[in-house]
Amino acid sequence: MLRLFRDKGEHPLGEVFNRYYWLQIGLIALSVVIGISCSAWVIKGTLLKTALEQEMSHYWQRVARDPLAPLPDTKNLYGYRWEGIAPVAFQSLDLQPGVHRYFIDGRERMTGYGENAGQKVLLVFGESNVNKLVWLFGLAPLMLSLFVLYSLLWFWNRRARRYFSPINRLANALEKIDWEHASNRASPFRDIHTHSNLEAEYLKQALEKYHQVLSEFIQREREFTGDVSHELRTPLTILKGNIQLCQARYGQTKSFTRLHNTIEDMQLLVDTLLAIARNTTNTLAPTTALLSEQLQQLMDELEQVSQNKGMHITLHQDLDEAPRKLYSSMTKMVFGNILRNALNYSQGTEIDVILQKNKVLIADNGVGIALANDLKVQALSDRNLQLEIKGHGIGLQLVQKLCKQLGWRVELFDRQYYLSTHQDIDLTSETGLIVVVYLN
Repeated sequence: MLRLFRDKGEHPLGEVFNRYYWLQIGLIALSVVIGISCSAWVIKGTLLKTALEQEMSHYWQRVARDPLAPLPDTKNLYGYRWEGIAPVAFQSLDLQPGVHRYFIDGRERMTGYGENAGQKVLLVFGESNVNKLVWLFGLAPLMLSLFVLYSLLWFWNRRARRYFSPINRLANALEKIDWEHASNRASPFRDIHTHSNLEAEYLKQALEKYHQVLSEFIQREREFTGDVSHELRTPLTILKGNIQLCQARYGQTKSFTRLHNTIEDMQLLVDTLLAIARNTTNTLAPTTALLSEQLQQLMDELEQVSQNKGMHITLHQDLDEAPRKLYSSMTKMVFGNILRNALNYSQGTEIDVILQKNKVLIADNGVGIALANDLKVQALSDRNLQLEIKGHGIGLQLVQKLCKQLGWRVELFDRQYYLSTHQDIDLTSETGLIVVVYLN
């Protein structure tokens, strides 16, 4: 009956926390991987190239001072030197002066090649050691620090979920209240613990008070509708009995018949209004009938009114119409209110009632109405009943409630717009309004 706090498209607060928590971890992990990769690329592509060029320049300076100066021989850097023809291992390589990558000693390595005074030198950098250093002093400490940081964040996230979880449980309990039997049950919030959360405790107390007040109101409303039902039915039953006695004594006159039909309509109206108040149709008995017959009966009852207004009502029947289960009183009230509004306020001359497979159209050729926000179509609901239309009796609000009870839907259309978008309707395009009732 009520859906406060949460719709189907929304998520509990704890779920939102978890989602953003893991999203944050994923994004930071991705940024770490990208950052380390970029750092390794810079080290290998720029710093190592500069270092090899400087090493080659330094070696030639040493050779200038001492022609027998030894080649560099460290853990990360070693070299080869020859004169004339290159060693067999390098003959397949197209060696070019400068820093390049060649397949040497079983793997692709970064090398620096140079020639000077007939000597040829190839310096080879032990790149695998750099990868180990990047992992040992770059990635491993960063991963450890992130692990410690997110362990703390996970701990505080658990604390936050514990803090906010009472609000989730209160919202779920409110959503699941069965208002049809609320007066016979204890407060649904009684067993929810707030864990010293003052805001949640205040909310729990307010919801318990709200539940108690609303349950008492519903109980009073049910008692009132029961009393009204009894008080209204009793005089109607007495009137109906006296009319039957008059018909037996004085015969079936037109006045008695009209009074008898009016009393039966009043009894159906009382039952229908009580069904609306109780939000159920269990007290009404459906009948299997043709909707066209009920519409025709309703048009016959309104014939005198239509003649006085100088208007003509035409029923366009569906030749393949099948019987359906109908609540007679509610059906008559829905279409009766719509037709009376058309007769009293459309200021037209023709009303067409078009019965199709799963919908009924009531089209007039009157002045029409200005729909909200200059739209050409508008659903009939509680929010948009601010139309400047005067209705018959309880009018459009009753139509909306009855259709909701029956599982139907009502929309208002500008006549010209509807006919321009539905070519299967054989009506002239004039000003006016079309009310469409979509049946279940």
